[in-house]
Amino acid sequence: MPPTLYILVLVASPLDYARYRHTALHLDFGDKSPSPSENPSAESHIRSCTMEIVGLPGFFSFSERINADLPTQKTTLARAIPVGEILAPAPAVRAVVSRTPIPDTAGDWNSQNWVGDALARLVQAGYLDAGGGGRALDKMVDTVVEAGDEKIA
Repeated sequence: MPPTLYILVLVASPLDYARYRHTALHLDFGDKSPSPSENPSAESHIRSCTMEIVGLPGFFSFSERINADLPTQKTTLARAIPVGEILAPAPAVRAVVSRTPIPDTAGDWNSQNWVGDALARLVQAGYLDAGGGGRALDKMVDTVVEAGDEKIA
């Protein structure tokens, strides 16, 4: 089964404004559970990873959580948006995403921009269908603008 990519949109806290909603990419490789004697972080035993940028504007850095489950808590997860199947081995996908530039010198640049840039790089590399990536980005934008506190601001 090919890996499946998701866009995660997380609810902002303490106030859920669209510009503060955090986005990340989650790659599910299927169930590859290591035996107790094997290194669970070895490349052959990675079952999933969440890739994101963390930090404050001007100080963002790439972060990857290996074998992180797809979040399901409605209190923190606004939506997990399926992007589609990835047409490449997991190490190649992780390499492309991890090398996505972080040009965070502009004050309005954030994780939402980074997710769009990472998807564009996956399309450019031939690992992702452009149509699926575009539809997923549209759904991400729709989810971001549904921020709960935006209506009262």
